[in-house]
Amino acid sequence: MSRGICAVTGASGYVGARLVSHLADADWKIRALTRSRPGPGCSSLTPAHFELGSDLEPAVLADVQALVHVAYDFAATRWREIERVNVEGSHRLFAAARDAGVERIVLISSVAAFAGARSLYGRAKLEIERAAFDHGATVIRPGMVWGARGAAAFGALRRVVQRLSIVPLLVPADTSVSMVHEDDLALLVERVLDGWPASSGQLLVAASAQPVTFADLLESLGQAAGKRPRLVRLPWRAVWLVLRSLELLRLRAPFRSDSLISLVAADSEPLAHATDSVERYGVRLRPYVLG
Repeated sequence: MSRGICAVTGASGYVGARLVSHLADADWKIRALTRSRPGPGCSSLTPAHFELGSDLEPAVLADVQALVHVAYDFAATRWREIERVNVEGSHRLFAAARDAGVERIVLISSVAAFAGARSLYGRAKLEIERAAFDHGATVIRPGMVWGARGAAAFGALRRVVQRLSIVPLLVPADTSVSMVHEDDLALLVERVLDGWPASSGQLLVAASAQPVTFADLLESLGQAAGKRPRLVRLPWRAVWLVLRSLELLRLRAPFRSDSLISLVAADSEPLAHATDSVERYGVRLRPYVLG
């Protein structure tokens, strides 16, 4: 029996698509809000056009009981553009959800979002969180999302390791990286929606209590690809400058410069910011499995 309609923004991305699949299996009817049509899905999925920073048609959120906001436009690389598209676009989305009578709102943020964050992504996500809380949303800050076919930042690192025999170590080898498995994150979203309204207004951190070092993460990705990559330390500022220059020239870079900043200046205690524990929702976050 259907639990109702759940709208998911960014449904064609890695995390969004994983949430869509899980929530559909949990008997939600999915309204996939995305710029591009999502891949082949189940009968409970209905696509609807949505683009952050653009006007939202009222019909997009009609009859929706829950909204999970995952979308973030990484094409925007300058702060004013990021603010206009991602921050102000999210403000308008939450306001539209309120006007449409959407009862439950969940924002998928990031552990990169914290007071004093140096990355533009972290700063933007923090602003989006504030807007979400103003509308009674629950905010989930996941660590780096991983899985058997993981994409996004995890996938970018895996591609680098697979393609290169000498892999640049962009940050100190012992840099701590918070991780969360895609299935655990998806289950947490389901349980938060089920726990409404008690879960409303909470900040949850979806990151295993057992982080991995950046060097161990790269070595594990190499082992999974049948390789033993040689890790070579490079000055991160020089690498950032190269990546940033490629972005400003609108050229494709192997890794986003802002993601490098997120790693270099990561939150040392992401779990300390949570106002509620994921265990209370019956979710146990597995540690990242090396190798």
